Order: sequence, then C-alpha cells, then structure tokens
Amino acid sequence: MEVMMTYNAYMNELECWKNQDTDYVALSHANLNVDNAYYWRDEAGKLLCGVLDWGGFGASCLGHKLWWYFNCSEFEMLKDDFEHFMTTFVDAYRDSGGPRINAKTLERMVRLTCLQNLSVMVAAVPDCLRQIPEQDWASVKDRKDQRIEENLGGKSTLRTTLRAMDNGLRMIEEMRVDADLQWFIDEIWVGTMHQQPKTREMIFGEEGAAK
Repeated sequence: MEVMMTYNAYMNELECWKNQDTDYVALSHANLNVDNAYYWRDEAGKLLCGVLDWGGFGASCLGHKLWWYFNCSEFEMLKDDFEHFMTTFVDAYRDSGGPRINAKTLERMVRLTCLQNLSVMVAAVPDCLRQIPEQDWASVKDRKDQRIEENLGGKSTLRTTLRAMDNGLRMIEEMRVDADLQWFIDEIWVGTMHQQPKTREMIFGEEGAAK
C-alpha cells in the first residue's frame, strides 16, 4: 500500500514534528484503549473504573496517545464524532490547567498516528496466525466470531489487533488520512523544515520506483 510505504519513509520526521511543541506533550498513559481498563460496581452499585498496563507511562505527544486510546473504538462512532472528541479534549485540557492548543493541529497528530499504529498491527499478523491457524481463517466470517470475541489464552490480543487494524485501514479509506500525510510532506517537511520531498526511489526502492 503506497500510503504505508510513504509513511514509513517519513516515520521519524513525523515523530519529531509531533513531539517538538511542548504544548502538545504531557505525562499520561500510553495505551488506554478498552483492553487496558476494567470496571466494577461498589456496594452502592456505583460504576467504577480502573486502568491496567502502566509500563509506557510517560511524557510524549498527546495526539499520539489519543489515537492509541481510540484505536479499538467502533469506527462509525469515531468517524461521526471525531471533531467533537478533539474540541472536547482541547477544552478539557485547558480547563485542567494545560495550555490552549489548536484542535486542528491535534486532529492531524491523531490521524497521522493511526498510520504508526497500523504499521505495528501489520507486524503482529504472525501472532494472529499463531492464535488462529492460517487454514482456519476462511471460516471466520466477522469479528463477532467466538474465536475472536472471546479471550484466547486469557488475552485479548487477537481481538484488539484486528480492531485496531480495521480502524486504521478505514481511516485511510474513509477519512482520507493519506491527505494528512501529504499535508505533512508539503506544509511541514517542505514548507516549514525547508527539506526536499523524498524521491520514489527513497520511498519504494529502485524496483518500486520503476513501476
């Protein structure tokens, strides 16, 4: 996929841009999607929530972290309410003592991070094939299949990998994240950093550039 090869060529430059403005960097959980939260009710029936997996806790790009919070969401909700989520976070961040940040800039950081997440999920495909053997995938009709919906070996890894992968692909296909990547190349890499765009040879190698 061309967009993923292009992302890979600019991966480090994107990470530099996402973290260079400290207004968009904060101390927080690194991966607060659904599999890292747990819920219970107290004696009065009040719903409570706890958080797992604090290993990646640290200071880094808020937009990066927000995508890793969203990556297992239902895509239709994410697509319909994406801008609302951004403006809500910007307001809450400011109300909690943070700086006033630009919702559009934050949105671009979040959207571009979906490509980083998708590259991680592609690397997890061999693990998916270990959990459900390759010859059995033809019988999996959708993500509600019991083999996916339930934990395997006490882990939700397969379910969350497939969910994040599906969301990443739909972000490209339905929300045009490829346009955000081109914006980064044109406006940031070339326009702000005054660098030359990378050639097709640099992105795809000699064989790919010839096609």
